[in-house]
Amino acid sequence: MPRILIMNAGTAQMSGSDLAAIQLLLAAKSAWRSVWFAQDGDIIVSPVAIPADLLSFAGATLKFDPSTLLLLVPESARETPVLSDCSLQCNTVVERINRHIRLRNPWKISACYSTEGVARLAAMLGIPQNGDAFALQRGPDLLNRKSHFRQLATSAALPLPNGCVTTSADDLFRAVTFLKSETGSVILKLDNGAGGIGNIILTSEESAPLPGARDTRRALWPSLDPDALWSEIITPSCKTVVVESYHLAHSLFYLEYEIEETGSIAYVNSGNIRLRRSHDRSERALVWTGLELPSDLSHAQCSTAQAHAYRFVELARTLGYRGMINIDAIFTTEGRLLFNEANGRWGGGSVLHSIAARLLGPNYSDAYVISSVRNVQSRSFGAALDHLANESCLFDSASKEGVIPLAADHEAGTVECLVIARDRLAVRNLEHRLLSII
Repeated sequence: MPRILIMNAGTAQMSGSDLAAIQLLLAAKSAWRSVWFAQDGDIIVSPVAIPADLLSFAGATLKFDPSTLLLLVPESARETPVLSDCSLQCNTVVERINRHIRLRNPWKISACYSTEGVARLAAMLGIPQNGDAFALQRGPDLLNRKSHFRQLATSAALPLPNGCVTTSADDLFRAVTFLKSETGSVILKLDNGAGGIGNIILTSEESAPLPGARDTRRALWPSLDPDALWSEIITPSCKTVVVESYHLAHSLFYLEYEIEETGSIAYVNSGNIRLRRSHDRSERALVWTGLELPSDLSHAQCSTAQAHAYRFVELARTLGYRGMINIDAIFTTEGRLLFNEANGRWGGGSVLHSIAARLLGPNYSDAYVISSVRNVQSRSFGAALDHLANESCLFDSASKEGVIPLAADHEAGTVECLVIARDRLAVRNLEHRLLSII
């Protein structure tokens, strides 16, 4: 069944209306890497143009014909690289899609984020889908807010860090004062911040940057200024902050599921979240280097985490949500399982899983390990492709191992790559070779 792929990462529903430059850049990069979802005959609605070399290489690797795709970039998205609900419903987009879909039936809509605008577009095109009624009431927002996650996860009896939802500087001060005694550290999370951008960790002692926040700082508790802290973390569109006791992690991982149109729940994948210290020692945040699938959890840990996560996904299904949903969690250094947040949308591992399933088969995690390597230095996508080809590192369909460049960030001069090998040691060796080549 051909699909209408809507690459609406970074929308106001996901990140609030105060879109920072970094969020706009992430939205554009997300669109480029999401090209790897494409199949013959799909329609792609993107906030940015898709580079021809990327599209050609994706087609050659995944065995689809890029010339069969219809690519739409709404005029309004060309000014700001985010697909708003308004741009999705503009006459030009609706008319062009309508003319195209008359040629084949049936069609399916697949969006990064299920917004009210996506549901209205589906109605305009005559492609009703289960979950649209929930989206029309902005229900998916419940699954993309940290405050709502605590509320829903408590209802589903997930193990959570001690914490609370605050809506004022006074609330924040009381929460921090109470929670700091448990571990000596607390984390403050902006309700609609994405990728840790809005988070701050306060510690009793000096500390190197810790996972999950844009800044790790020592707090002099008696002289803590809650008003200044509150003003620093909130934004004009978001004045809710979650405060939690902060626990050091032994394992950082996620679990991803799909709630299908029928209401069936399918486990999709799980992976490790990989971080490293910045080469700039003054940097107060860790660098996200990529994901590794499957996660390296023990069988017992994985079973325990999935049993808890399934209850949350079942609750989302009962509420009416349909689509992808991913849940972040940790095992602490003491071995406790704690869940951090959920996102009702495509996750960072969604594209990686899709590529691996198409190249290696649906049970690839039984015999392969895949990892994404972000921020590989290269002046362009084409340059990275040439280097890898010259060094015989590109993914080989016969051996089913190698490197696949996914998308380039032209501003930063970097490329994200996918590494595929038979085990974790082989993946590490390929990663090392990749970084030495480029």
